[in-house]
Amino acid sequence: MNKAFKTSSDWAKIHFGKRIQKIPLDGGFSCPNRDGKLSKKGCIYCNNKSFAPFYSSEAKTITQQLDEGINFFSKRYDCKNFFAYFQTYSGTYAPIEILEKKYLEAINHSQIEGLIISTRPDCINNSIINLLTELKKKTYVRVEIGVESFDDKVLSSINRCHDSFTAKKAIIDLKDANIDTSAHLIFGLPNEPDDSAKIYANILSELKVDFVKLHHLQVVKGSKMAELYEKNPYLVKLHTLESYIAKVAEFLTHLDEGIYIERFINRVPRNLLIAPKFGDINENKFIEKLKQTMET
Repeated sequence: MNKAFKTSSDWAKIHFGKRIQKIPLDGGFSCPNRDGKLSKKGCIYCNNKSFAPFYSSEAKTITQQLDEGINFFSKRYDCKNFFAYFQTYSGTYAPIEILEKKYLEAINHSQIEGLIISTRPDCINNSIINLLTELKKKTYVRVEIGVESFDDKVLSSINRCHDSFTAKKAIIDLKDANIDTSAHLIFGLPNEPDDSAKIYANILSELKVDFVKLHHLQVVKGSKMAELYEKNPYLVKLHTLESYIAKVAEFLTHLDEGIYIERFINRVPRNLLIAPKFGDINENKFIEKLKQTMET
């Protein structure tokens, strides 16, 4: 199973010559799966508070959030270079004039070297792609698409309210516009096929995404999944650390080597995480264990 993989840190060093830290932002956007356009229930695993930093709030301007985020991350990681990262809910889900105003405020910040936007595949259209194409003339732009799964049965079971075709089309449209694209996947979702790692890796390789962001299913307080888990935890099949490492290793063996990995795990605050608990495993420790597995 020995196969090398490249991370987003490798990409940053190649294209920018240095490490670049993402500064998560709350643009005040909602989600069509929460505001009633598609559903009011949201995805069953989601609690946005589980990954939003303390300074991130729609009550603050984009500039205020960037200033506070840069101050925090520069001290924590001793870094000086930053991307603005619209992370909360669906980062392209607003009227185009509002999106343009917020994106421009972010990229006009003196310490920001690029723009990364996290969104749903059904929140990408021609107007948004045209806007991003114009912004790309001013700065680096990347779109992170929440694919989660390429299996329609899985997507239905988590109340995702879009299908796999929509995800593929969004990626193709962005790639056709020469906009760097990242695909976000969650392993361990209900009804996931046993060979999902191979299937998803082959699809992403064919789509020629630039980045992949991974994590395992986590039961988070405040989510519909938490309610299901509390009633009957045996119905929710969660990965152990060992089984998830094996899943990721299988995924990487089928993934095109030109695709960079943005992240392997997601760490939910302890006060919000119900299960599974991997102890003190962080991204670096996970990568060490993953490499050991892939070298055997």
